[in-house]
Parts: sequence; structure tokens; C-alpha cells
Amino acid sequence: MKFSHAWLKDYVEIPDDPARVGAMLTGAGIPLDGIEGSGEGAVYDLDILTNRPDCMNHLGLARELAALSGRTLNRPRPVIQEGGPATADHADIIIEDPDLCTRYSGRCVIGIRVGPSPEWLVRRLVGIGQRPINNVVDVTNFVLWELGHPLHAFDLDRLADRRIVVRRARRGEALVTLDGDSRTLTEEMLVIADAKRPVALAGVMGGRDSEISSGTTRILLESAWFDPVCVRRAARALGMRTDASHRFERGADPDGTVAALDRAAALIAEVAGGTVTDPALDVHPRPEAPRVIAFRPARARQLLGLDLPDSFMSACLSRLGFVVAAGASGPWQVTVPSFRRDVGREVDLIEEVIRQRGYDEIPSDLPAMSGAGGGRSQFDRRLRLARHAMESAGFHEAINSILIDRGEGEPFGPRGAEPGAVTNPLQSQAAWLRMSLLPGLLRNVAHNLNHGLSRCSLYEIGSVFLPGRDGPQEGRRLAFALAGQGLPAHWSTKPREVDLYDARGPVELLSDLLGSSPLSLASDKMPFLAEGRTLRIDFADRPIGLVGEIGRRVLAPYGIEGTVYGCELDLEILGAGAGEVRQYRPLPRYPGVRRDLALVVDQGVRFDAIERVVRSVNTVPIEEVQPFDRYRGPGVPKGCVSVAVQILFRHSDRTLTSDEVQSAQDAIVAALDRELGARLRGPEPG
Repeated sequence: MKFSHAWLKDYVEIPDDPARVGAMLTGAGIPLDGIEGSGEGAVYDLDILTNRPDCMNHLGLARELAALSGRTLNRPRPVIQEGGPATADHADIIIEDPDLCTRYSGRCVIGIRVGPSPEWLVRRLVGIGQRPINNVVDVTNFVLWELGHPLHAFDLDRLADRRIVVRRARRGEALVTLDGDSRTLTEEMLVIADAKRPVALAGVMGGRDSEISSGTTRILLESAWFDPVCVRRAARALGMRTDASHRFERGADPDGTVAALDRAAALIAEVAGGTVTDPALDVHPRPEAPRVIAFRPARARQLLGLDLPDSFMSACLSRLGFVVAAGASGPWQVTVPSFRRDVGREVDLIEEVIRQRGYDEIPSDLPAMSGAGGGRSQFDRRLRLARHAMESAGFHEAINSILIDRGEGEPFGPRGAEPGAVTNPLQSQAAWLRMSLLPGLLRNVAHNLNHGLSRCSLYEIGSVFLPGRDGPQEGRRLAFALAGQGLPAHWSTKPREVDLYDARGPVELLSDLLGSSPLSLASDKMPFLAEGRTLRIDFADRPIGLVGEIGRRVLAPYGIEGTVYGCELDLEILGAGAGEVRQYRPLPRYPGVRRDLALVVDQGVRFDAIERVVRSVNTVPIEEVQPFDRYRGPGVPKGCVSVAVQILFRHSDRTLTSDEVQSAQDAIVAALDRELGARLRGPEPG
């Protein structure tokens, strides 16, 4: 936001050096992005935080500068001639929804002449980057930037029955706003209507049907307080962001409506002529009781570590508009001004004191602490091991938002699951809680491939939210995505794309480091993975995830044309034994003996079942069981498949004899035949 040095000087005496003024504001906790110009023409670019709407105007900043320097704050004091035409004879105001509009004030100005604004008014607005329109609208903008309260002027003669009705929009109603766009309204939105139709969207923008034109001679000025949540939702739903909505969303001053109204009415009468009606209509169905906070000076000294006098703290609060009632004993009773919507507790008042003294005055000594830290939890150790495993496998970590678009996340959730919706999202495209980490990773993959990377390997550890009986249930997952070249380019090898074995390797590395071996991997079907290239991952007879090729239909919205393999694992189950001490195993001293078996089995038999039977024969230690060939065709009965398996026998204390190995092999073949109906493949009967 931009603020004028010359404009600030209208309300408080400040140094002529803009750099000194900028330093004062920064010291008071108001971030300064920069200063443009010098001297009287300097403009401050300030990053006003959302909790300080009282500083989004020149008078609010002048109040801060006056408190810091001990100078007097010169408030504008508008003069409305008493005894003018009665406002009630010219307009009527009705509030139908006091929950969303607790106060609505209005005055009329009769007999105005709409035209260009005077030079002083144009200079003030142009100095902070505002475009002059006409003398009436320019005054409302001037008061907005002077006092911080949004105003709106209606052409009184274009209001049906000269009536204002504050109500919710009705189903199917539409409003053509001042920017010329037709807006379809919903029943959750608050509108300003006349006796027939909406004429403004409350707190956001006025309507074209009642705007000020060159032929306007009578106006109704609006100054109101609207519910911040209602304004924010309406502005976001319609994609509108205005100076008015920016302030109403953050909490305008409910007690500032009449002051802003009187200031604008007096200025309009000055620059456009006309007579101001009196008194103002002030419909206030739900007045807000003043907030009173108990303040303990001793507590402030203890918390800040500074020996501050009571008189200093009382003066700091009084200069900022707080009313201090200091008793002889016990806490002070401090009344909070209505424009300070951010102050609600004693510590907030203590912060106001130290802002005046200076944050750098707080001692930097560390407090005395007893006891030792709790150290890493078992789950923290599991996460550290998981990151180590993924990075050692050549993956880079990605971090994505937990909020995604509904259409993007639905293909990856459980069948029929509804993602959790965020009640008040910051963006309509990020309004749903993710049920999987893969959508974000696919966006990352597409970005990397589009920027020329030949291989992309990314992983993420984060939270997902699955539907539950009592709402979305949070769980921790690890997911990764692989795309591009399966091997680095080299003259000795032919280029190939990543495949299922490239994706399976990191899974096995993870399970080994996290103490979750052996895993069971079996073919499965998932709606977002390619059929025939998908594996379900189980551990201890519990499903913990899946790995496979992402389907072409799912990749299309991301613009990815190549092959992508993805994996997602449940970290709540995987690595449950990661905290256990891993035993060191020395390198083998004795040779192993390898035997190959060509087995004919039913085509529905999985390799993990074969491995389980092989390892169950423990007459001789078995180190490895690996498949190396799978064949269907001549020589293999219909409905069966030939699976070639290599078994590595090795004893840790001695060299195995051929008789021991042969005996173990015979026992394995017998066990496979007995439990799986498998038999050794031999020559086809002739």
C-alpha cells in the first residue's frame, strides 16, 4: 500500500527526512517495502499486515507516528450545518440481516453538481496511485485512504422508493457491477438493494444501475459495517478484489461509520455544492459492548524482562487510543478502541507497550531451562531412514500443498471416496484435502520434463486425508514418481524408459532399511494404474501400498506423454520396526552354491508363494531366491506357466557338500509339488 508523506503531515508533525519516518514505522512493526521520491513528494510503500486494518489509512499511520514521537494527532473535524433537511424525509434504511450487517449509516446531499475534482483533491489521490473520476467518487476514495472506512455513493433518484434494504441475495438474482460485468449472486451473499432489486454487493462493489453520473443531483452516502467472513467469501467466489473488500475482510471499525460519513458529506458539499441532510440515519440493531482487558504492570515487566515504570506503560497505551483506568491496587482496566480489532488479550497490550519502547530493547538472555530434551521419536527416526533410503536411490524430495483441485485428486482416492472439502479455501482450485501424494508429484514431473530433464525421480513424505466416520482421517505416506530414461545415456547401452523393476528397487531398499522385509508384491488392479503393470505391496499380511505404471488417461491432464511409474506407501505400517537395533552381518567367508529350477505351475500362482515354500525348507541355509525367466508356449500345458527360479545356498560356518545341496533341492521340489502343484519342467512327451 502506498502512503503520502505530505498527506501524513496533515495530521501529525513528522521529520522532513522520509528515511527517518520509514525507520520509525519499521521500528513499530510496520514493514516498509521502499520509499519513492523525496521530501514532501515522498511515497511510502508499506506491507500492512492483515491484523492491522487500522493502519491501512493515513490517519491510522499518523496515530502510530504521533505515539512514537510524542506529538499531537490532528484529527479531521467535519462541520455539518445543523437544521438542514431531514434525512428521513429523503431516504429509508432497513437491515433485514443484522448478523451480517450490524450497522448502516446514511446521509443525503441534495443539489450537487458532479464534475472534476479540485486540484488539492486530485493531487492527494494521484500521489498514491489513485485515478480521479469525479468530485463525488473522489471524495469517497479520499475518505477511504484518510480514515480507512469504505464508503459508497448512490444516485438517490435511481433507487426505487428511495429505500435501502440490506439483505441476502435471492436465488437467481444478478447484479451488473460498476466494472460492467454481470454477476450471478448466491443466497450466501449480502447485497444492498432498493425496493425492487440489488444495487450493490455489500462491502465489495456498487452496481451500475445506481452509479453517480454527470446528471446526478441528489446522492445517498453509505457508511456501514459488514461481516468480514461474508465479504471475503463473496469477493473470492466472484473473483473480485477491491479496496473496500480488502478492508472489510480484515475488520473495519464499527464505531467509525458516522465519523467517515460526516467527513465525506462535508467534503462533497465543499467540492460539489449542495445541502447535507441532518441528522444522519444510523441503523444499529446490535451495538457492540466495549472490550475491557485486565492489565497487570508487573506481568508486563516480567514478560518483557524490562523494569518499565507504570507511568510509561500508561502513556504508551493512552497515545494509541486505549483508555486506561489504573487502580491503586490490582490490575488496570484498559478499554480497547473499536478500531483495534487485533487486541483481545493482556499480552496484546504488553506488545503495544514494547512497540513504543522498541523491540530491540528486549534482553537477549536465554531463560533458564531444566531437564533434557526428549530426543527423536521412533516415527522421526523412521522418517529420517526413509529419506536416507530415497536419496541414496537417486531421488530428490518434493514438497507440495495438501490442498488440491477436486478433479485432480479423485482418480487417486479409494473407490467411491469423497475428498474432504475446506470450508473457506484461499483458492477455488485448492479447496479439497488430498487423498494421495501422487497428484502433486505428477505436477512436479510434468514441470521437470517440460524443462528438458531426461530423467525425473522425485519423492514426497506428507499427510493425506481419507474419509472416516468422524471426518477426514490424517495419515502419513511416502510416494515417489519415476519418469524418463531408465539408465543414464552411454555409448555402451541402448536407451530405454523406466520400467517396473526401476520402481520396485526403491521399494525393496526402503523395506530393508526400515526393517520391513520381506514384502509381498502381487499383481493387482487400480483405476489410475495400467493393467498388468501394477503390484500391490503387503507386509505381515497387511496392505501397505502399491507400485505401478500410471495410466495414460490419468497422465493426459498433466501433458505427460512418456511413461511414468508411481508408488505410494503407508508409513504408519511400513517401518514399524525401524527403531530396533540392526544386527551387523559380516561378508560371507564360504562359497555359495546356485541351483536353477524350471517349474511348471498354474498361471495363477504368484512368485511370492513359490519363494515362501522354498524358504520353508530349512535343512540348508538359503540366502537368495530369484526368478529369472517366465515362459508360456509350446512345451507348457495350457493354463500353466514355466517359471525359472535361481536358489543360492550358503552356510556361514563351512562349505556345503553337493549331497547336502541335492538333498535340500529334492526337499524343495517335493514341497512345491505338495503345496502348489508345481513340478520340474522336462522334455515334452513324444
